[in-house]
Amino acid sequence: MKPQSMTHKILARATGKKSVSPGEIVTAKVDMCFAHDPVVKYLRQYFYEEFGKDARVWDASRIALFQDHLVPAKDSASRSLAIAMGNFAEEQKIPHYYPYGKDYGICHIMMCEKGHVLPGEVVLGTDSHSVTYGAFNAFGTGVGFEDMLNVFKTGELWFRVPEIIEVRIEGELRPGVVAKDIILKVIGELGMGGASYKTLEFTGSTIEAMSAEERMTMCNMSVEAGAKNGIMAMSDAAEKYLADATDKPHPYDPVTTDSNFEYIRSLLLRAENIEPMVAYPHTPDNVHSISKAKSESIRINQVYIGSCTGAKMNDIVMVHDIIKGKKLADGLQLIVVPATSSIYRQMISDGISSDLLDAGAVIESPGCKACYGAHGGVLGDGENCLSTTNRNFRGRMGNPKSFVYLSSPFIAAQSALSGYITD
Repeated sequence: MKPQSMTHKILARATGKKSVSPGEIVTAKVDMCFAHDPVVKYLRQYFYEEFGKDARVWDASRIALFQDHLVPAKDSASRSLAIAMGNFAEEQKIPHYYPYGKDYGICHIMMCEKGHVLPGEVVLGTDSHSVTYGAFNAFGTGVGFEDMLNVFKTGELWFRVPEIIEVRIEGELRPGVVAKDIILKVIGELGMGGASYKTLEFTGSTIEAMSAEERMTMCNMSVEAGAKNGIMAMSDAAEKYLADATDKPHPYDPVTTDSNFEYIRSLLLRAENIEPMVAYPHTPDNVHSISKAKSESIRINQVYIGSCTGAKMNDIVMVHDIIKGKKLADGLQLIVVPATSSIYRQMISDGISSDLLDAGAVIESPGCKACYGAHGGVLGDGENCLSTTNRNFRGRMGNPKSFVYLSSPFIAAQSALSGYITD
């Protein structure tokens, strides 16, 4: 049998084959999937139109529904999306339904927190950052509206088997350098289209030593290089994260890449040579070192700590540890948006919220919010924002006349104190 990568083994398992080859078209059984508030109203409408008014989803226990993009509702149209989702969850008896309220949050972090992402499985979502799930050795990827419509009914979807790019990171990171810096460096090296419909497979001692949340950051942004998915072998940290999941996971079977597998490309980076990185407007691959950014004295009006990329508990702790006991730069607005309700509650119980408020931050309820420009931190004309999010396209945060820079939480927090991008 031909040597197989992790991704190939997962797709082969899901199609009932012993092996698959890059470029091959396969129909895979889906283990778990989700949709969120921007699309469920229309998924519901077309589901009944296409499959009949009494149609049932293929397996309600393998579907999750999330309210995360438009919470709380900013207008009546937003609320109508939430109402339609609630109706669909009730009609189809979908148990994994997370509406705005006691227990909700950004879909990708909730999927992991709840134990809906398991090694060796195919996990799909109606959002491109579903690539996050490779942090737990799953094949995670985003799909479109029509694809998910068919998954809801059949539990299957076709894929073209991707080629594999190895991204090997070896060594120990310098203080103040974290996963966000590594993945920005990688995106800068590959370019936004450098991994189009390919897999980024992250390997090396640096990856093995990462916390589960840092692994999530790496895989989450693999799509910014065009990747179909990002993936890693399981680690002790990832196993512990799954063991602590709210819904205890069923037994799973991780996969590893065969030792004699041949990648189409290998990118090797030494961890100790990586410094903090900043993505300049208006693309995630417009990446520069913090040394360059400091030399240009880039003044910022807002720092935004949020999104599936940059508002996990470890991200917020990083910000807190820098800002605690200090004051923000004059005239600067710091917005902190925890990814989930559980993170929000932990911030309060640990005293983090109080410390951030004392420093001058504003803490919002969980959700996607300004990351995609709907509400909760939209910028004014000509304003600069330094953000821990994943995209900085023109208008991404709601105003095409504003400028968004991307960085790690560490750099974002330091910059919030100075008013300029700095370490």
